[in-house]
Amino acid sequence: MKQEDNVSLYEKGNNWQKKVYKKMSHFLSKKENILYGKSSKGNYYNHLLDISCAKENFINEHIYEATNKRINSHKIGDINRLLTNTAASQPYCFNLIAHLQQNPELADKLFSNLFEKSINIVHLEPEFTPNECNSIKGFERNSNEDIGDQSSIGGTDADIAVFYKYDGTKKGILLIEFKFIEAEFSVCSSFKSKKENKSICNSANFFNEMVTNKKTNDSNIYLCGYNKYENWSLTNTSNVIDNAKVKVANSCPFMFGLNQLWRNFLLAEKIAKARDCDEFGFWVFSPKENDEFLWNNNKTEKEFRDILTEQGNSTFKKIYLETVFENLEKIVSTQSDKDWLMALDEKYNIKY
Repeated sequence: MKQEDNVSLYEKGNNWQKKVYKKMSHFLSKKENILYGKSSKGNYYNHLLDISCAKENFINEHIYEATNKRINSHKIGDINRLLTNTAASQPYCFNLIAHLQQNPELADKLFSNLFEKSINIVHLEPEFTPNECNSIKGFERNSNEDIGDQSSIGGTDADIAVFYKYDGTKKGILLIEFKFIEAEFSVCSSFKSKKENKSICNSANFFNEMVTNKKTNDSNIYLCGYNKYENWSLTNTSNVIDNAKVKVANSCPFMFGLNQLWRNFLLAEKIAKARDCDEFGFWVFSPKENDEFLWNNNKTEKEFRDILTEQGNSTFKKIYLETVFENLEKIVSTQSDKDWLMALDEKYNIKY
């Protein structure tokens, strides 16, 4: 019996996710000598690769090698998902960013277009972890740059960090969250897991109870887990999150999808201060067709912008991956860049 007889199409999830699974199964079906992988429940699906075929999840040998080098030297999250799940965001991110790392002139052109001003990228890093990137000349740290939640297995990181210069000697830092099939951003674990939080977080009294008074349970544990970190103190002094608007909200803005956006923007601001940057920003790369789910038909973006300052609104961007492709199509010139972009388009352009 052939392995394919035990392999099926994964058909759970929303309409966008189903399209991606179908596309990736078709993508792998055209490759020779593929061994399919299985889920955590032991079922074989044709968008998953056996670990022995992990190289097929990457556009070319150079990107595969760069990914493995990163795995061997850095906290990376779910390594098996990165290497074997063709529908995951992480390999897509590496397939894009690893090539740009190796081709700085192309990276400069792309980000200059996206910034709408001329910039020079000094360092481009996937899977950025605060306090661990200490070798960028001109961007040395003068203080701690994480937001207090780092551990060996968790903490607020960034899918992509862009260190750049502009207007001659001015310095900037941009953090990018990369999404592909996700149906939502990361949500608040305290709200999700603690029953006693529901009524408080859903009330206009949340700030007084959870932040000002730092309410605890019978075991003297904070009901809002972010009191263990710097989130609320950083929000109070932030130039991009409007703390006055947060205080008077009818419920905590950070219970659901805004939670991850909040943490990442605070991290970008903290890094900028620690490295004496002149500007900073936070963007999200995501597919346009996933707006319905990830962005809740743009409701999530609107709610986030409603609690941002003028500076925050000008430096927070949602950029479609289709826009990234369109810009790349206009600026690629070398044959190797054209081949890479064609392969990237073949894998990730969802036409079903």
